[in-house]
Amino acid sequence: MRHNHSMIMNKTIKIIGKIIKPFFALPSIELASRWPSYLSVSAMRILNNIQLSPAQLKAISIIVKEKSSCKLLIFGVGNDSIFLSRINRGGVTVFIENNRDWYQSITNVSNGLTVFLINYNTKRSDWKTLLHSPSLLDMTLPDDVKNEKWDIILVDGPDGQNDQSTGRMKSIFLASRLIKNSGDIFVHDCDREVEDIYSGKFLKRENFKIEIKGEYGFLRHYRMTNRTT
Repeated sequence: MRHNHSMIMNKTIKIIGKIIKPFFALPSIELASRWPSYLSVSAMRILNNIQLSPAQLKAISIIVKEKSSCKLLIFGVGNDSIFLSRINRGGVTVFIENNRDWYQSITNVSNGLTVFLINYNTKRSDWKTLLHSPSLLDMTLPDDVKNEKWDIILVDGPDGQNDQSTGRMKSIFLASRLIKNSGDIFVHDCDREVEDIYSGKFLKRENFKIEIKGEYGFLRHYRMTNRTT
């Protein structure tokens, strides 16, 4: 009897959650972007189905707030895109995306985001060849991206989940070229082989600051004070 009662309660909670989520999702982003405490960020993450952990989101928020109205470039759009744009209130935030479905989904939710749809023309399975051929990692980018030196860059795309997906080789390489001196680069999923190796080669171990574990992958922070380009 108690088991049935518990099941009914759990189902009721899930139903209530689905009903209230649409009403609190956007307000939670506004609150967390203005006052990114662990509590506000945690609630916002749950209400908006965001993969980055509260600690990872807060680490990014702290650097963005420190640099106040900065130039922020993000490889990959997702459920966290509106929040990432809002924490840089008054600054310039630009997204790069290769997945047309995600591009349409996110821009339909918020047409105030600046998102460029591009094609990487790579597969993750190419990573060993590309690692030793930097000229093949370069690519044509929109003028609004390539003509800037960015204060902060977040690499969280393309997905790079298997050998047939695009992979993040070019994203990490381009981040190392587009960041300004002493700028900050965050790379998500650095527990994966390609992200780990490419970050080590192009972002350099001596620039590494911290690694934060999350439910959906590790986030690494680099401050680019030692550069080869």
